[in-house]
Amino acid sequence: MPGKWSLHRFYERDPRLRKLLPETRLLRPESFRAMVRRYGSVYVKPNMEHAGKGILKVWKTKGSYRLVKIKGKPRQFGSLKEVTRTVMKQVSRKPYIVQQTINLAVVGSRPYDIRVMMMRDRHDRWRYTGMLAKVAGASSVVTNVQRGKGYVLPMGKALRLSLTHDSGRQKRILNRIIHTSYAVCRRFNKYKYSSQIGIDYALDRKGRLWIIEVNFDYPSHALFARLADKTMYRLIKQRRSEYVRRKR
Repeated sequence: MPGKWSLHRFYERDPRLRKLLPETRLLRPESFRAMVRRYGSVYVKPNMEHAGKGILKVWKTKGSYRLVKIKGKPRQFGSLKEVTRTVMKQVSRKPYIVQQTINLAVVGSRPYDIRVMMMRDRHDRWRYTGMLAKVAGASSVVTNVQRGKGYVLPMGKALRLSLTHDSGRQKRILNRIIHTSYAVCRRFNKYKYSSQIGIDYALDRKGRLWIIEVNFDYPSHALFARLADKTMYRLIKQRRSEYVRRKR
């Protein structure tokens, strides 16, 4: 199973998608220090885990550094050397990546990211099937709904509450996300075969789009069941059923 690092390197080789990727490196003491110095805030993520598991956030404040796990009280450190030592002990011998923090758009005071569901139809063609916003729980550093105790919103509502009331701008943002999702799928075809992909995006507070993660094989359908309007959830289940029947 490919990890976050190999997928990042794979997508980085596509010039159209490279500019949408946050800077990401394999975690080493030297790469961690360089990224914190450059960005002031980073995420440390396990290479092979998903669903928000094992994530740390580290950021610089005036005169100190802070580290927090998924949810909880930040620990304070007096030097970059000290926080580096602690992070490397936390991750043990497992492979991790370090990634620049994106200043996510917020609903209220809570950051959110975006899940797009792409699925193959019965003719084996990629089809856009659904999109929603995943809003972080209170004091959580991840937007994973279950792990961070967050909630979901329709994308249009999230855009209205965060970036713009302009319906034209909303439509342009949504169209760009969908267009990019097809490009992600076309690129993924060269990596391995998959019948469904859940793509996680971020919008920063200026409205810039970023690709955060590509989840394949078993992306969650249940997220869409949390929406009051079940239209997308029903379409996901319909497409999945048609695809499975077609493959028999």
